[in-house]
Amino acid sequence: MKDDLVVLVPGIMGTALTRNGADIWDLTPEAMSGLFRPGRAREMLRLPKGIGDEDPEPPHALELGGVIRGPRLLPGLISNMEYPDLRELLGIERERFVEFAYDWRLSNRNSAEKLRRFVQERLTRWQETADPERFPRAKDAKVIFLCRSMGGLVVRYYTEVLGGWEQTRSVATLGTPFSGSVKALRFLTGRVRWVPSPFREWIHEVCSTYPSLGQLVPTYRVVVDRQEGRSRLRGQPVEGVETRAIDDSFAFFQEVQDAIEENDAVHGPRRCTLVPLGGDKHRTDQALSLSSDGRPTFHQDFSDSGDPEDRGLPLFGDGTVAHIAQIPPEWSDTGQAVWLDSRHADLINSEHALKQLRRVCDGLEPAGVLSTGEPVGVEFPDFARAGEPFEVWAANADPAMGLRVRRLGADGRSVADEAMQPCGDGDFRAELRAEPGRWTLEVYSKAAEYSCRDMLLVV
Repeated sequence: MKDDLVVLVPGIMGTALTRNGADIWDLTPEAMSGLFRPGRAREMLRLPKGIGDEDPEPPHALELGGVIRGPRLLPGLISNMEYPDLRELLGIERERFVEFAYDWRLSNRNSAEKLRRFVQERLTRWQETADPERFPRAKDAKVIFLCRSMGGLVVRYYTEVLGGWEQTRSVATLGTPFSGSVKALRFLTGRVRWVPSPFREWIHEVCSTYPSLGQLVPTYRVVVDRQEGRSRLRGQPVEGVETRAIDDSFAFFQEVQDAIEENDAVHGPRRCTLVPLGGDKHRTDQALSLSSDGRPTFHQDFSDSGDPEDRGLPLFGDGTVAHIAQIPPEWSDTGQAVWLDSRHADLINSEHALKQLRRVCDGLEPAGVLSTGEPVGVEFPDFARAGEPFEVWAANADPAMGLRVRRLGADGRSVADEAMQPCGDGDFRAELRAEPGRWTLEVYSKAAEYSCRDMLLVV
């Protein structure tokens, strides 16, 4: 295992997309003001309608920068804390660690094909050039994938549909939406929380052209109905979302499932090791209901289902991906995953996640649940207007924790620190304001050595 090639595959917003050297998806308050106005900037970010699995032509084609190091967020959908130096933190030699940069707007099929060519070239190079004294088994090396969020779907398509399992030793995923994400559907309909108009309209206009986001439409039984129970979204119109996007998401996930069944039957189920890591403590969109004209209402539980058994389903998630969607759909037991305290934005920075990734890279079995034991779930906004109040919530907290929330600047120093006030039933709340900028919010407890972080964009 210690002679294998380790490949980091980031998710949405994880690769810099540039034009003439400028990172055009670095959404600062200044950049946001330009995006509110129609013009070249907005047109540059769009993709042609109906692009499918193809590459875009100019002016929609963008160059690839490297994997993002600093924080990024796309308000209403996803936020990323900084990518740590995984190579150094995991103790991996420089020559056997590589990062796969890709245009995360494009179809995951497209990205998986590019990953196939990338692995073929890099793995062959490693096998042929590795120092035989330091890496005596490198000639038989395989790949260990470390995947963040949607990057896990790219790898899954590569390993199962494109046959990449033959070159793969193991896959570790962090918050991967194996069955899609209700939050992604909320984002695509323009009904994002906290984000005001006109940004909602801009989201729908630009990001609905991205095949990758369409392939995050949830495919589990996500539609709840008081009479019918739960059903899948396929074949049901959703206001604001093109039917072809829903159909393509189902087709994408079905391709993967069909390939898994065939590969299991021919080659056995233990072709390579899959280790999902996820967050399971935070309020997360789980389901939706549809009016007669297809207007969606989003839910954080399954209480609107007419099937009483549905109400006992696992709730919460990592704030972006529901618990139920963070494990492969062919798995019957969610206990096979490793569950962490962190939200989606910060999973990769969790000390417990790093310990688990180190075990994966060393060829060891998963170490089970690695969390503080605190059941606290935290809810942060990811967008606010300068000078206007915004709220941070914590649930299931013991008052003895003495929860506080602080706002951290780019240098990591605290610029504001407030005690969270009890609201009953283990809920706590704080109201804050902020100046324009990109801030880190952290709910923490010194008494319990607890911390949970996420990003906030203030314009």
